[in-house]
Amino acid sequence: MHRVIPLLSLLASGCAYEEGLLIQNMTGTVHIPGQFATRDIVLPDGTTETLGPDIKLLGPVYLGLFPSVQPANVAERYPYPEVGPQYKADVQGDTYPYGGTTVGDLRYACFSFLACKLSSGRFVDYQEIVDWYAKIGTPLKDEAGAEVTNGEYLRQTCYNILAATTDDEVRITAYEDRNDDGTIDAGDLDFVYDAANDEFVGEFTLWQQEFFYDQNQEGCTPGKDCTGFSLWGWVDSPGAGSFQFSTCDASSGFQNQEYNADFFGGRAHQDLLNFPSKYISTGDVVASEPFVWSNIDDHPALYLDFPVE
Repeated sequence: MHRVIPLLSLLASGCAYEEGLLIQNMTGTVHIPGQFATRDIVLPDGTTETLGPDIKLLGPVYLGLFPSVQPANVAERYPYPEVGPQYKADVQGDTYPYGGTTVGDLRYACFSFLACKLSSGRFVDYQEIVDWYAKIGTPLKDEAGAEVTNGEYLRQTCYNILAATTDDEVRITAYEDRNDDGTIDAGDLDFVYDAANDEFVGEFTLWQQEFFYDQNQEGCTPGKDCTGFSLWGWVDSPGAGSFQFSTCDASSGFQNQEYNADFFGGRAHQDLLNFPSKYISTGDVVASEPFVWSNIDDHPALYLDFPVE
């Protein structure tokens, strides 16, 4: 009995050991000018229609934490994170991100027609998905090639394939009252349009992110008043004509194998933040200026306002 007491004391003191790691949820906002959620669409009858500003023209937003960000025309024709040594021919150096997150992510779309075309947080309900593709002149088709006009049919197809019973399990459409106004509508999507400033504004969270800073900097307290990592990112705009996302790997993800429905749903490439230039293409929009953290409690506003041309 007397021999156990020192052991318990040791365990208790061990639990109280402070590792000195600065880890917490870090939050901020992303701002995208309305002009980058606007597009001219050529309809099947040859006429042109201007759509937007519309959140459905904003694909997934990818945010990363990097040592620093270089101006345009240093590493790329657009502002781009600092890269490490190039060790493979024709492969740019790694950006070595400290972490990252997304605002909206690629979702399994239940029909092969929609593979790599859907991001979460962009559609209020399933009928809106069906109506959107009809509107842009590429009607949604099921696996038999028949046009889908009923959003409930799409919803039930997702439920059946994924063995789901609620929208929050599928997580394609809005499913919670984020702004607590009593209804689930466009105000509960990832980005909300601010008409006064002609911009879309969305919130992000870096979950349990460790804060890295210049430990050689004099006169700063860890986590406060120190030069930290740089926040930078981009929005993957839907491809012209195809409306697919270049950040999506169409040969991977959840695979449906049922009768004539044999296809992969697609998922984000695994090295998006390490080699962003492999996936950023014309029409995408990147941050012209990074946000440099100086305090672990900073709440940054990042502006995606530099179009890639």
